[in-house]
This record gives sequence, structure tokens and C-alpha cells, in this order.
Amino acid sequence: MTINKQTFETLNNKSFEIAFDSNKTTTIELIEIKSINCGTLNEGQTEPFSLLFQTSGDIIHEQNTYNISNNEFDTMPLFLVPVGADENGVRYEAVFT
Repeated sequence: MTINKQTFETLNNKSFEIAFDSNKTTTIELIEIKSINCGTLNEGQTEPFSLLFQTSGDIIHEQNTYNISNNEFDTMPLFLVPVGADENGVRYEAVFT
């Protein structure tokens, strides 16, 4: 499966299951897909982009590679970095370059 921005565009505002620890999964929602401006792309290079996810809890997990899945594709490892928290939950970002 080729991973690019278009892979996730139909999944915006959808829920995923994420295994922050080996004992249980948590629901995480994809809340934003954003292009990263990098100037001119070389032939064969894909557009850099980022994904912003949000959990409903207040536990901040460290940056790490976590497995996510939903009913539209199999489990995928993503390197997620916590980027903020507020009354709505904790946000995590994955960057694809």
C-alpha cells in the first residue's frame, strides 16, 4: 500500500484504534490533514504532509511508534509526537516527508 496524503483524505474525522500500551487500545480521531510546503518536488517525490490526531483522555503518551488501525485498512505503525493538550484531549502529530 502506497502511503501519501490521498491515502488519508477519506479518513479525516474518522476514528482509529491505537495501542499506546500492550494491554489495551484507545480510540484516536484524525482531525486534520495538512500539506507541508517544501518548494519544488523532484520527480517521483511525494508531497510532504502531516496528520493530526486527538484522543479524548488527558494522559500524554511519549513520542514513539504506535500501531493504529481502523476498519478501512490494516494496522499501520506511525511515529506520533504529542503536540498539545486542552479540555478536548491530547493531540498527536505524524509527519510524512
